[in-house]
Amino acid sequence: MNKRIANLLSAFILTFSLSAIAAPADTSIVSKLERPQNGAVVKVHQSPELSAMLLRDTVSMDERLVPGYRIQVFSDNSQKKAKEMAQERAKTIETTYPELTAYVTFNSPFWRVRVGNFSSYEEAAIKLRELKKMYPQYHDMRIVKDNIVEKY
Repeated sequence: MNKRIANLLSAFILTFSLSAIAAPADTSIVSKLERPQNGAVVKVHQSPELSAMLLRDTVSMDERLVPGYRIQVFSDNSQKKAKEMAQERAKTIETTYPELTAYVTFNSPFWRVRVGNFSSYEEAAIKLRELKKMYPQYHDMRIVKDNIVEKY
């Protein structure tokens, strides 16, 4: 009987390992376990609270504002064109660098565009050099202290 359980356990571990490698990303480990494999089905019974806790880390992350750095890529106070120019520059950078979120703000009389959420000055400096190479026409880029969005 013990040999049979050991074989069954080995088969389960092998099946789970192979399905984890070949399967597309899923929302939780429970749904991966419950997926039929080679005619076998595992059924997991758990409380809804535990299901919510398992999904929390993979689906929704909370955000908070913490001190950090952003790269200011635009700042102007011309009343007629500044808003359009800020939106255009934000769109251009987000298109080229989708990992950088652009924040367009108006603090009278200035329209500003700041990008990124960098926890250290060094991270921001690396990205600033990259942006300056990509957009040499944006001569007014610089690193600024700002509250950044941190996911936890």
